[in-house]
Amino acid sequence: MSNARYLVITGACGAGKSTLLDELQFLGHSTIPEVGRVVVREQMALGGRALTWIDMPAYMDEVLARSIRDYEAASSMAGPVFFDRAVPEARLHGTAAGPHYLAAVAYCRYNTRVFVAEPWPEIYVTDSERLQTFETSMQWFAQNTAAYLEAGYELCIIPKGTTVRERAEFVLEHAQRLR
Repeated sequence: MSNARYLVITGACGAGKSTLLDELQFLGHSTIPEVGRVVVREQMALGGRALTWIDMPAYMDEVLARSIRDYEAASSMAGPVFFDRAVPEARLHGTAAGPHYLAAVAYCRYNTRVFVAEPWPEIYVTDSERLQTFETSMQWFAQNTAAYLEAGYELCIIPKGTTVRERAEFVLEHAQRLR
């Protein structure tokens, strides 16, 4: 059974997801930041190895564990709650889904509609936490959106080329219809 008040915004790296979540938070909505970025920041600060470019399996295990914790913590937040990525993306790409991943996907159910920010080369930038090329970002995008489809979610594309406020209004309008 899905939790209709848990809404996921996923998509390509550098496609404006975090900026959109910041806008939704500014408008008074509950948000959960992207777990992957938090893991990267912490691992870099600690000299850890759970980084995509050093130990991808360790990184994905950490992302999965934290995504489950965020899912559980969201129960105390006023709804709707917007997640910047979610459990279905915490799978090591190119490998079979392990039982712990499948159990997490079954346990952590979100609204059946997932909002998707498509690759947007005009705004894509790398930084100290996002080292991948735009081409690699597009590969992750394809794998992550496929993970949601495999898990039984439907995708709703967020229009590009509009202001952040207009993108937030699009998400809120469509989220309102889902309740």
